[in-house]
Amino acid sequence: MQDTLATLKTRRSCRAYKPELIEEEKLNAILEAGTYAATGMGKQSPIIIAVTDRAMRDRLSKMNAGILGADIDPFYGAPELLIVLADKAVPTYLYDGALVMGNLMNAAAALGVGSC
Repeated sequence: MQDTLATLKTRRSCRAYKPELIEEEKLNAILEAGTYAATGMGKQSPIIIAVTDRAMRDRLSKMNAGILGADIDPFYGAPELLIVLADKAVPTYLYDGALVMGNLMNAAAALGVGSC
């Protein structure tokens, strides 16, 4: 319990990343934590997409920057992305997606992986 509380108290958003991909074992553990997030009505509608291909990651970065109207990397140089999608037909989709992202970020922090 103390480890969980320490992680929750010390997790911070990271805005500078190493260029290497994280270990597959850590990535799988983070993804698994995301799948255990609570969801409204037990619908489990969110899905998580792991983007580990550099070309796709760069393409998404460019598209996102265009939407923001800025010439920046909105992903702060992170070499891989986890994208959470939730079904808008489920009334709690916004909360469900946010809970998944919270689980992902807390699991990453527990494993020593930065996230934002």
